[in-house]
Amino acid sequence: MATIKDVAQRAGVSPSTASRAMHGSKIISQPTREKVVKAARELNYAPDFNAQNLATKASNTIGVVLPVDHHEIFSNPFFLEMIRGINSICSQHGSMTTLATGISSDELVHNIDVMIAQGHIRNFILLYSEKDDPVVARLQHFDVQYVVIGKPYADVNKTSYVDNDNIQAGTDATQYLIEQGHRRICFLYSDISKMVQGDRILGYQRAMMQQNLPNIMLEQRFENHADGVSALKKFFAQYPDVTGFVAVDDMLALKLQQVLHNDPDWKVKQFSLIGFNNSIFSELAHPTLTSVAVFPQRLGEEAAKIAMANRPTDELSTAIIVPHQIVKRHSVHQIRSLG
Repeated sequence: MATIKDVAQRAGVSPSTASRAMHGSKIISQPTREKVVKAARELNYAPDFNAQNLATKASNTIGVVLPVDHHEIFSNPFFLEMIRGINSICSQHGSMTTLATGISSDELVHNIDVMIAQGHIRNFILLYSEKDDPVVARLQHFDVQYVVIGKPYADVNKTSYVDNDNIQAGTDATQYLIEQGHRRICFLYSDISKMVQGDRILGYQRAMMQQNLPNIMLEQRFENHADGVSALKKFFAQYPDVTGFVAVDDMLALKLQQVLHNDPDWKVKQFSLIGFNNSIFSELAHPTLTSVAVFPQRLGEEAAKIAMANRPTDELSTAIIVPHQIVKRHSVHQIRSLG
């Protein structure tokens, strides 16, 4: 088994420099740190992080906080892509990640308490942004650093975050349907308390307002087929001339698509659908789903870079906006304007 001395020899540095580099010391330059991490990988060297924690009372681990909605976590590849991006950056810097999950807010907060008190973790990345989040309140209470993926609800100028311009993305998605001749367009969402959904709704509303078109909203999770069918029957009774949907994410769009295609009356109408996140399931759908790519792996990478930057506590917060792109597939159809 390789030792820190073997890593130092491979990297051409002293053992003490190699050790400091693996522990993320501020006095080691970035090129030297990368050289040491590369040597450690080549030798399959695994630093003893537990010993490090005992010696320094600080962890070289990043706490990654997932939202309470566990059903969404394990069914939506968006979160896995973000974690993949975080892990790639942490690995390059010789750091580890650990996940904080919970089936309730109380359980999640408790797990974070344990990570801070027993694991000595001082850096966290939140994979979501929600209003009045008790997790944020607890992290602020312990005065630990954290980065949010998504725009924070409060203290925006004091909180480092990585996000897309979701208002503009919502506008672009809606405008794309308008350009295809759609005038009666519904925005489908599931949880207005999530910042990302609220921003995409604002973008939709802006595009509709610019064209003097009515806002048509539908809140539905499609947790089971029967409830979905019932909700859509009520919806179409009120809005029979809707021709297109902007769904707040791909998973919701695909659930809607499945319900529509299982009903012969709805299927023949060929509603146009556009989602967000460009998940791997978009290309497997029938028809393939047009989607707004938001590059979740890049979001995770940028968040990890901020979390590992060793910024002074009085330094200004960092905000990074990752661009988006519409990926055109077969779920959007051109129609004649209804006026």
